[in-house]
Amino acid sequence: MNLTLTAAERRAASLAALLGNALEWFDFAVYGYVATSLGKTFYPTDRPGLQAVAAFGVFAVGYLMRPVGSLVLGPMGDLLGRRPMLSLSILLMGSSSFLISILPTHAQIGDLAGWLLLVLRMVQGFSVGGEFTGSMTYATEAAPRGKEGLVSAMANAGGLLGFSLGSLTVAMLSHWWGNAAMDAWGWRLPFALGGSVAVLGLWMRRRMPETLVLEVGACYSRQLNTIVASIIERLRDVQQQMPTLVRIGALVSFANVMFYVLFVFLVDFVSHSSTSTMAEANIITTIVQIIGLPIVLLGGLLVDRFGKLPVNRWGNLMIAGVIPIALPLAQQGGSQGLAIAQMLGVAPVMITMGAQGVMAVELVPAKQRCTVFSISYSLAMAIFAGTAPLICSWLLVEKGLHWGPVIYCLIFALPALWAVHNPSR
Repeated sequence: MNLTLTAAERRAASLAALLGNALEWFDFAVYGYVATSLGKTFYPTDRPGLQAVAAFGVFAVGYLMRPVGSLVLGPMGDLLGRRPMLSLSILLMGSSSFLISILPTHAQIGDLAGWLLLVLRMVQGFSVGGEFTGSMTYATEAAPRGKEGLVSAMANAGGLLGFSLGSLTVAMLSHWWGNAAMDAWGWRLPFALGGSVAVLGLWMRRRMPETLVLEVGACYSRQLNTIVASIIERLRDVQQQMPTLVRIGALVSFANVMFYVLFVFLVDFVSHSSTSTMAEANIITTIVQIIGLPIVLLGGLLVDRFGKLPVNRWGNLMIAGVIPIALPLAQQGGSQGLAIAQMLGVAPVMITMGAQGVMAVELVPAKQRCTVFSISYSLAMAIFAGTAPLICSWLLVEKGLHWGPVIYCLIFALPALWAVHNPSR
C-alpha cells in the first residue's frame, strides 16, 4: 500500500474511484433496464416469456464473463498497478457500449444481430471483471487509517450511482417517448450516452495516483508474452488463498442476489404488467436507489465504528427477514407493490453492500488482493447474482411458481451467515 499519499491525493483517489465506477456501471446496468426492448429487437419470438428469458440470458452472460475478466485484469492490477488496469477496464466498457448503440437489428441482418449483441455484452462483462473489485481495492488502499469502511463504501456507492443513473435515463426516455419508441429505437440512446461519458472516466483514471508500490526490480515488461507468463504465475498463487476465495464468494452473494432480483428483475417484470409502464417502474426504482446511496455510506461508517463482522452479520439477517414479505408484494402489487417492496429491502441490502467491500479487501494480502478478490467476487456474481433475473424470470414467468424467487433468494442466506460467523482470518 502506498503510505505516502497526501490528504489531497487521497480525496482525489476516493472521488476518482466513485465517479469512474459510476460511469462504468451505468454502461453495464442499462442493459437490464431495456432488456425486454432488446429481446424484441434481437430475439423475436411469438412467446413473450421466452423472449424475456433470452434477453436476460444475454444479461447473465455479461456476468459469466466477469470471472474471465478477473483472471486477466485482476493479476494485471497486482503486477502493473491499479491505475493501468482500471483505465483499461473503462476503455473496454465505453467502446462496447457505443458499439451496442449502433448495432443493426434482427430485422436488418438476421440472427447475426443477436450474436453480435452477445459478443459485446461479453466484452462488458470482461471489463467489469476487474473494475468493481479493482476500484474498491484502490479506494480502500487510498483511505486514511480508520476510514477504510467509509471510503470502500464510497466506491461501492459509485456502482449503485451508475445503476441509478441508468434507471433514471431509461425512465426519462420512456416517459418522453413511451414503450413503443423505446422498443423501436429509444434503447440505443442510453448506450450511446454511456459510451460517450466513458471518455471522461478514462481521463479521470489516467490522472489517479497509484496505490500499489511494486517491489524493487519488479518492473514487468510490457511485452505480451511476459505479461501473460506473469499472470499465469500469479494465478498459481491463488491456490493458496482458496479458503479465502470461498469465504468472499459466500459473503457477497446473498446481498447481490437480492439486489438484482429487487432492482433489475422485478423492475422489468412490473413494467410489463397490465397495470404499470416502463417509465413508472424505472422512476420508482431510481428514487429508491437514490435513497439507498447514503445508506451504503452508512454501512461503511458502521463498519468503522462497530467492526466488519457484526455489521455484515446483522445486515444479512435483515435481508433474510424482508425477503418473504417484499418479493410477493412486488410480484402482485404493480407499481405500488414494487415501491413498497423496494423500500422494505433498500436499507438492509444497501447497509450490507456498504459493509462488504472493506471486509473482502482486507481478507487478502495486498500483493494478491486484486487477483483473489476479483476472481472470488466475479465468480459469485456470474454464477449467482447475474443469473438471478434469468432464473427468477423462468421460475415466475415460465413456470408460474409464485414463491420461486423467494426461495431462490433465501438459499443464499446460510452461506452468507457462515462467512460472517467464521472469523478464521
